Amino acid sequence: MVIRYIISLLLVFALRNITSSAFCVETEGINDIVTTTRTLRHIVHFSDVHLNISVSLNDSESAAIPIAYGNDAPISLLISALAYAKNVLPDPDLFLYTGDHVVHGELSEKYLFEAVETNIKTMDKYYSTLDSRHEMLDITAIIGNSDSTPDYTMKVTNPQTEANPTIALISGAWNNTMSRSDLDWFNNRGYLAYAFNDNLTVITLNTLPYSPSHLPDTSKLPDPFDQFAWLNATLCELKSAGKYAYIVGHIPPIIDSYNGSPMWNESYMKTYKQIVGQYSDVVKAQFFGHVHSIEFRLPLSRSLSAKVKREGVIADHDYEDSSELVPLFMVAAISPIYLSNPAFMVWDFDDTTYEILDFTVYGGNISSATGAVDWEPLFNASHTYGVNSLSTLEIARFAERVAVDAELLEQYYFNSKAQSRLQLSCLDVSCQAKWLCSLYWWSTAVDYEDCVSFIMTSNLKSTSTFQLSTSSPTRSLMYTSTIIMVGGMIAAAAFVLLLTIICRRSVDQNDLKLFQRQRVDCTSLV
Repeated sequence: MVIRYIISLLLVFALRNITSSAFCVETEGINDIVTTTRTLRHIVHFSDVHLNISVSLNDSESAAIPIAYGNDAPISLLISALAYAKNVLPDPDLFLYTGDHVVHGELSEKYLFEAVETNIKTMDKYYSTLDSRHEMLDITAIIGNSDSTPDYTMKVTNPQTEANPTIALISGAWNNTMSRSDLDWFNNRGYLAYAFNDNLTVITLNTLPYSPSHLPDTSKLPDPFDQFAWLNATLCELKSAGKYAYIVGHIPPIIDSYNGSPMWNESYMKTYKQIVGQYSDVVKAQFFGHVHSIEFRLPLSRSLSAKVKREGVIADHDYEDSSELVPLFMVAAISPIYLSNPAFMVWDFDDTTYEILDFTVYGGNISSATGAVDWEPLFNASHTYGVNSLSTLEIARFAERVAVDAELLEQYYFNSKAQSRLQLSCLDVSCQAKWLCSLYWWSTAVDYEDCVSFIMTSNLKSTSTFQLSTSSPTRSLMYTSTIIMVGGMIAAAAFVLLLTIICRRSVDQNDLKLFQRQRVDCTSLV
């Protein structure tokens, strides 16, 4: 009962601007005209290429590998994506790549290095710090779980005394783009800090040791590679100097929306949140890859935690960690192995405050006739989600609207896979509950599961007796879940949405069979 009450406080407090009508949503501020003049800067963000080159390492054979759903990205797909990105934004301020350079599977050490090096060199041809025509920072030295062999394997070594053999195996790919001192540091630790300019530092993390799938099991170690101590010290130094940070990595510290499993071990996730929570005025962005899905996680704020305490409820789970942080974002993948469309993202940020203002997703369906990707701008956050920035406040307002708008929730879900025609709908209560709960940055799988369970099992009989009010933040989550499960959400809206989804996606029988096969294999491959 305690956890249910806390969950009711969490989401109802988050939805505090919903009016008493189930279909009337507070929209104040969405269409306000922003008169402040901003200078925008841009990040081109690629992730999870999972480059599939030939086993023989023959360039001609690699070039002949076709682009197809259910497979990782051949070199032709990477080149196609980079060429399109270069045309869209030839001179970004930052080119960012957040890990998983290499195809899924059991790989030889030689193949692993060749794939990483080929991926890096191909990206360098289009976006590189070595390009003297303009000032740009490129960050590609982020290790994914597929960038080791076997997958997820990395021995935790002493960063003060020795190079890590897993990192050293592939770090030669950056010999021409890293300074000697940075390369030595990276070889020993797998993480770095890059000065974007005098006011902003980009912090890259080695997330592999934090995963429950990490081998060998080092989950009892409090601070693998001394990374948490370094992160705390780096953020403290930046705070003292009045500077800002973007934090980027591969595996995100979240509960997965696909199967509800934690992406980091619980102790590491909480430690990370506690550290960055102390520097909410410093950390301006958190970007991660790995999940092949465009999603966010909304922090659980101090004010909400204080409200829980004022109500006399003792939280037996973690509700203060997120503090007043910016949302955490997961990004699109180039690889279409999980049937998502190949896609990359462009982030817009303020040149003065370094606040992330918007993102645009570029991608497209793979043509069944030619095997080529029909690249185009798919959507941006400001227009599609009605936000003026990607701040916690703006994303919270979006979360309010999506909780009572079936079509908006379905659009968010559809967008998560870059609008792939193979993405099935999310119209049943179970799917809706999971995706609504996945909007929030839980620290444990138990908290996420309780949220999902409570939404699904709420008593529908109370539908005729409730009134939502902004002056009653302690209303039960039952009211919110009832809105989700009745009226337009399940009946009329579901019917209309189903028809539009069928029309826009045109899933044929072969596509459907491929989708069903991939869902069986998905969890084991990520």
